[in-house]
Amino acid sequence: MDKKFKIIFFLSYLVFGAYFINSSLNFITLPEFISKIDNWILFIGGILIIVGGINSLRAGKKLSY
Repeated sequence: MDKKFKIIFFLSYLVFGAYFINSSLNFITLPEFISKIDNWILFIGGILIIVGGINSLRAGKKLSY
């Protein structure tokens, strides 16, 4: 179950990262309904960035001796 959880988190980071890159550079034209939920996407992406930062701090503590 832990491995599936990591894969789900990785895919969500990948999707939101691609959305953030696309929102600034406009590689792909997104459908209208996505622009309606843009604030929610940015909110969830911000939470994922914070969780990723916390996880990197936790991983850094394990690696230092």
